[in-house]
Amino acid sequence: MEYEKLNKKALVCMYVQTGIQFIIGTTLIIMINSLFHEDWPHFVSLVLYGVIGADFLYLIAAPKIRYERYRYILTQEEFEVRKGLIIVKTEIVPIERLHKIEITSGPVLRAFGLKAVTATTAGSNIEVSYLDDEVADQIARHLKRRINMITVEERNEAR
Repeated sequence: MEYEKLNKKALVCMYVQTGIQFIIGTTLIIMINSLFHEDWPHFVSLVLYGVIGADFLYLIAAPKIRYERYRYILTQEEFEVRKGLIIVKTEIVPIERLHKIEITSGPVLRAFGLKAVTATTAGSNIEVSYLDDEVADQIARHLKRRINMITVEERNEAR
């Protein structure tokens, strides 16, 4: 079975989310600099503007890299998500260990018709974000059916 890639809407959504973070961070840095620039050496202001420049480069590059690396796969036995920017993290959770399935959608995701599915085990969560509404619902239904089947099998074995 092959990994599933995200829809192109996910890339645009990642850019929007990163852009919002950039605007908030830049606004804060400019406000702090304008309030205190007379009280500190000139190089501090240069460092702050350097941070804005680095954040702008992050805005340009990070969403594309994250989008290209983001993958997930759902089998009958496990749920696997691979994602990351610098450090690529792969999470694998056996479906039999799942306790709870949650579908979420914040304002930015909703604007793009996207959702996130979070599956919870006793010790951790595994989340796949930026899914089309229908795909997120399909994954949640698949996980629920599979968990129910495993529960029924375990009850039958216990008898």
